[in-house]
Amino acid sequence: MDDQATRAYHANDLSFDLPAALRDKTMHMFTLSDQGASEFSLVISHADTQPEEELDDFSSRLVQEMGRALPKFQLRHSKETLLDGGPAIDLAYSWRKDGIFMHQRQVIALMRGTAPDSTQAIMIAATCLASFGDGWNATFDRLLASVRLRRPLAAAGADSAANAPGTATGPTAPFIFALSERRRLLNVFADRDEACRKTDAREVEQNAWTFFDADGEALQAQFVVPNSGTLWRKAGSYLLAPPETAGATPLADCLPQGVVLQALAPALPFASIDEVRAYLLARAGGDGAALPGPPNRHG
Repeated sequence: MDDQATRAYHANDLSFDLPAALRDKTMHMFTLSDQGASEFSLVISHADTQPEEELDDFSSRLVQEMGRALPKFQLRHSKETLLDGGPAIDLAYSWRKDGIFMHQRQVIALMRGTAPDSTQAIMIAATCLASFGDGWNATFDRLLASVRLRRPLAAAGADSAANAPGTATGPTAPFIFALSERRRLLNVFADRDEACRKTDAREVEQNAWTFFDADGEALQAQFVVPNSGTLWRKAGSYLLAPPETAGATPLADCLPQGVVLQALAPALPFASIDEVRAYLLARAGGDGAALPGPPNRHG
């Protein structure tokens, strides 16, 4: 190799000067056992994006490639989510391998590549030998909530930040809390529309999520298009409204111990569960405390 150019390369256990011509195909794999098939495993990998390729384009291309490569491939869902405050896609699918069906959830996000002005896709995939139950779904969701990317894409510009919910005060702040007590996860969305778009209607129908307004007061899901089907249920749509009967428990009184704050969009105002609790306590006291400003997650 004639090219002597190198770049500093950092791994978990070492760093070294990597010849610039070599392509990084790093993969991290985690399993429950050293031998035989693992009930649950985790693989983290990354791939280069094509020029001008956006997240949705990459996700669609990946699904098409898996559909061609994996026998009996079936896509269960594809929905928007967040990873370390940035947009991501959550895929769930299954395929047949050695006579049994494998089940996988994979979350995909874009981050800055190693070359200037380039992007890479990071892919975090969890695989189960059986269908994902509540336990493994909760384990994977908690792991995703803890992810912090080393090379996140640039945050929104100053103009967007100036109009972010973090600058709002008083009860007119539009953001929405979504709590899954079973998974011990708390999401914060910019408004009701985003909460409804990004929280699966089938899970809402099964009472897997409860919603609260910016004051921590309960909201009720009202379905305008019902979930349909029996074996493979098609998601409907719903709106959020105040409950029809009084006395619903406010968010401050139903946050479970060990709850994890899901990764948030950079413009949203909370960086930790402690900040959420302090904010709700101030709201309950009626002192009209301002929201904290957008946190610096990568500084």
